[in-house]
Amino acid sequence: MSSRSWKLTVLTAACWVLSMAPSTAWADAGEGLHAGNLSLSPGVTLSGGFDSNVFYLASQEGNVSSPWVKLVPFLKIETLESQFVNFNLNSQVGWQQYISTLNDVSSQSGLTADVGASAAFNESGAFSFRLEDQLTRTNEPPSEPSPVSYNRTLNRLGATIGIHPGGKVFQHYLSYDWMLYRHDELTDINRMIHDFTLKNYWRFLPKTAVVLSGDYQLVRYDTLGRTAGGFTNANSSPLRVTGGLTGLVTNRLAVRLVGGYGWAFYDAADTFKGLLVNAELQYMFGILAENNKLYLGYERNFQDTSIADFASFHRPYAGYEQGFANNRLRLSLKGEAIFRSYVGVPGGTYTVQNGTVTVPANLSDALIRGQAGVDFSIYKWWSISLDYQLSSNLTNDRITTTTPAGDVLREYVRHNVTFGTTIRY
Repeated sequence: MSSRSWKLTVLTAACWVLSMAPSTAWADAGEGLHAGNLSLSPGVTLSGGFDSNVFYLASQEGNVSSPWVKLVPFLKIETLESQFVNFNLNSQVGWQQYISTLNDVSSQSGLTADVGASAAFNESGAFSFRLEDQLTRTNEPPSEPSPVSYNRTLNRLGATIGIHPGGKVFQHYLSYDWMLYRHDELTDINRMIHDFTLKNYWRFLPKTAVVLSGDYQLVRYDTLGRTAGGFTNANSSPLRVTGGLTGLVTNRLAVRLVGGYGWAFYDAADTFKGLLVNAELQYMFGILAENNKLYLGYERNFQDTSIADFASFHRPYAGYEQGFANNRLRLSLKGEAIFRSYVGVPGGTYTVQNGTVTVPANLSDALIRGQAGVDFSIYKWWSISLDYQLSSNLTNDRITTTTPAGDVLREYVRHNVTFGTTIRY
């Protein structure tokens, strides 16, 4: 059965259960429609904003900016109380429209979607089983002016077996996920991933546990050849083994200190092996029910990439969240820096259509990202938000060409301001 058919089947079954429920309760607006043990919550978000750099252009190239609007209807279905079978569906489909007289900009308008469903069996028992599927479609502008937008589709279908005896002091989860990645334009980087994960927890305090996990993937590209100058695909079998401590140290101080080792096992001359770190310190302040917190963290890892065999990165980050008036008003502020180095870049000069492309042997990124936001619930069913995002790449690296497209300067600064309102039943 295809993932699309599976989602339609699950949604149909959920609607049938709702229709067969013995009683239906129209709860207050914002609390959803309750039928039996199911809750159905529809809604819609309307937002508008301004993008200062639609095509991620370098400052010397002159930014192309544009206002935009986006409409996102959504639907959530979930079980209200835990039972032998628990069901959850989260779906949203949106359309973003760039408002511009430039054809290259207005052509970036497009469809996004994020649809996920899961069914969990016997979660409160000694053995559990979970099935889930997540379909995501993105719509993004390319890194140079073009009437063609980049549309990516990722489908993740997975199953998890859990063993957690009475008290759940020891918990073990074995999962398998099948991921299918499809790019509408850059079909050269289409790929499939088999992901096997084993997670083990020893909970020695109510909200604190020692964790030991292993993750093994099989990354397989549809084709190893590429039409762009010099770039190739390399299949890999990355393995990550980590362990550490996660949870509360006191009722206001939480820690995640997880480390281990990773091996990339690329089918290429270059591969990765090295230390992995995922550490975070979190302090909860004020009224605990409002989830006020300050956090500081650091991550060291590696990832697959389309312009090289792989990239390793360091990622320090920090953030702040605080609620007021029983959480009707929430403020947030967060930032991160990603220092990424690419390995296996096909350095050299290559002949392509309409010219040549020169790729440096070494490429790196210095990404800076920041976000500030405020959310206010006017009523339980109606909320508004204001959000600002900064994204920037401070790298000096460039890919030079003699084609009409010109050099690809990988440095950019982008500001995005969004105002949105959400209505939900």
